[in-house]
Amino acid sequence: MKKIQLIATLMFITGMVAGQTHTSEIWLLDITQKNSKTLASTPYRMTQNEHYDNQPCFSKDGQFLYYASMPDTLQSDIYEFHVRKKIIRQVSNTPESEYQPQPIPYAKGKLSVVRVEMEKSQKLYEMSLDGSSFDLLTPNEDSVAYYCWMNDTTIGAYMLDGAGGMLQQFDMIPQQAIILMQGGFGRCLARIPGSSNLSYVQKGSDKKNTIMKFEMATEERMPVCELPEGVEDFCWGPDEKIYCGDKGVLYMFDTKSEGAKWESIGDFSETIGNFYRIAMSPMGDKMAIVSYKGDKP
Repeated sequence: MKKIQLIATLMFITGMVAGQTHTSEIWLLDITQKNSKTLASTPYRMTQNEHYDNQPCFSKDGQFLYYASMPDTLQSDIYEFHVRKKIIRQVSNTPESEYQPQPIPYAKGKLSVVRVEMEKSQKLYEMSLDGSSFDLLTPNEDSVAYYCWMNDTTIGAYMLDGAGGMLQQFDMIPQQAIILMQGGFGRCLARIPGSSNLSYVQKGSDKKNTIMKFEMATEERMPVCELPEGVEDFCWGPDEKIYCGDKGVLYMFDTKSEGAKWESIGDFSETIGNFYRIAMSPMGDKMAIVSYKGDKP
């Protein structure tokens, strides 16, 4: 187990350091609906530095944005951005590293985070918004890399196992996991709006990746749509539209539209440049995107 922990932690931290080496910044966009068209505009650079700022996630009311920031190569903490006031506040300040902040569905004023422990295991924690308390959510799981909440007691999780990763449905009560896939999937996991179903990316050998839907009740899997070539990061809007970025352009796919295809809703190749990870506010009026320099982290 110790060997697996070491491999998993090295893989995760290597990815974090690579992201910092190339630098990544977070931007905010306005999302509007005009004449039945979705438009993205008004890019605002939220972070202004040359280190790792990544993994944005909005609060339940959309007033705050939480993200991970790594000012050096040793340790990462969670920060909060007030969307209206444009104020940044450090939330966690610990010897350990915290990543992947997300609001907990059942808990007001708390976030879930992946913490890299001092002995290098990676576990999911519940964290208070003042950073004063941490409670372990997955005591028996030591290699959590990425995750999303499917409902109040279930997460979809990307587990590092030293062999290409393992996709799991993990139930908090009881503490048990169902293995959904071994390798061949991406880091981006998301709950499909209005359901407890999981969406994930099935990676193709030809760089053609497909967003897949996993229905928790029936355990049925089905394709949702194919992503633009080489893209593996996406997010859902509250109206079940899907968004992704490619070569500085933001695209939208309307899952409720017959014959839907990816449509450009904003070209930021000149103002922002390349971006990949994205997050949508619960109201669908704001979007956070992560830009990068150099190769994609």
